[in-house]
Amino acid sequence: MRTRYKIIVLLIIISAVLLSFWWQDQKQRMYDRNHISSYDYYIELTTDSTLSNVTLYLPLPVINNTSSVGTDIVEHHFNDYDPSWKYSLVDTEHGLMLSIKNEKIEPKYTTRSKDSKKILSPNMFSMTLFTNQTIDTMNPLGNEMVLMPKYNLTHNVTRRPYPPASDKFDYESKMYAYYDTSSDANVSISIYLNGRNGWWIGGWLYNSYWENMEIKLSGPQAGWTTVNGQLFTGEGTYY
Repeated sequence: MRTRYKIIVLLIIISAVLLSFWWQDQKQRMYDRNHISSYDYYIELTTDSTLSNVTLYLPLPVINNTSSVGTDIVEHHFNDYDPSWKYSLVDTEHGLMLSIKNEKIEPKYTTRSKDSKKILSPNMFSMTLFTNQTIDTMNPLGNEMVLMPKYNLTHNVTRRPYPPASDKFDYESKMYAYYDTSSDANVSISIYLNGRNGWWIGGWLYNSYWENMEIKLSGPQAGWTTVNGQLFTGEGTYY
């Protein structure tokens, strides 16, 4: 009786091990079949006054002084065919950056349905670049495109990242702005980058790194400005 019991237990253990190997293989097959990796890059520009003769040099996702995101923007114009916007890549004293030019930018408004009040609305630029390679979202610095330039990069160990992430880094960057406008004009520029892996195993899972920066400018501009940025890495599911 005891021998039969041992055999049954052994068969159960072997079955569990085989099932585990089978499930791992199935998970890998589903991962390979449904895996999607992409970089998302967004810019928002809000102004409450007319801007003339506008030239902006903005931080761009870069690695080894090259940017496939920037190349795609120049070729496809953020998928926006408004001919008034001119895009190019420029090698500046702070490295490779995205040049955005326009002869005139007018304030944009949207109407809030609650009280029919007009509120400022941003000019929005966005693009998604897909890649066949899994993105290193845990350690993007030195391995993936990140917003450049980066100065005074520090590992922030005092603040818990939210949403939950593995690490958070603070840094300074540079933006160049040239335009004519009134002395009381207010302009806000925000930039966001997200590198993301997504896959389906009984439901959609993902991991990512992301970073953002924002600057507020007043009056006419003609030079470089320092802007603060933050980078979050290791967000999501890893296995």
